[in-house]
Amino acid sequence: MNKKFTILTLSLLFSSMISAQEVIDNYTMSYFNKNYEIEASTGKNNNFTIYIQVNAERSKTKANYMIKSDRLNEFKEALILTKDKYVEWTKVAKENNVTDMSKDIDIKFPNIDIAWLGTKWFFSFGKKLSPKFMILKNGQNIVSFVNKNTASSNQYIDETTYWVFADVKEFEEFILKLDFDKIKVKLEKSENKAELFK
Repeated sequence: MNKKFTILTLSLLFSSMISAQEVIDNYTMSYFNKNYEIEASTGKNNNFTIYIQVNAERSKTKANYMIKSDRLNEFKEALILTKDKYVEWTKVAKENNVTDMSKDIDIKFPNIDIAWLGTKWFFSFGKKLSPKFMILKNGQNIVSFVNKNTASSNQYIDETTYWVFADVKEFEEFILKLDFDKIKVKLEKSENKAELFK
């Protein structure tokens, strides 16, 4: 009973946070040929949460990675290490004429929460991200993050999310967007504007 109450409370809390978030940037996943938003919301004690929109299995579903500000730099460092491994393995594959491959990249990301919008917002808490390096049949090298998520509030509700990087430039451009200070400044500017109209 206590566990169900805690999950319900967390779900309501995160739902209210999501409704208060604002778009701070966007990025492109060329693999899906789509643009995605990066949003953020402020919390207590000058903390914030960023919401990275990712691809969902159901085409009309909006899905987000949720990362708290105190884990942002750890997340960013893991992504940089993943990019470096992508560069290394792409070079090795080219030099050795490897044309078909799928291999996990042993980089540890901080656990995150994943949210998706169905009839309402659903959440899967404490999810592990596991990057996988792949050489596709068309010769393209990618890194993919695939998560099969089950709603914490309902075991019968699920959604699969996909986050894919298709070249070094995509990695580099996205990593630049994970700047703690710049995100904080954008949120503070929005808050200051809101204060004018109380």
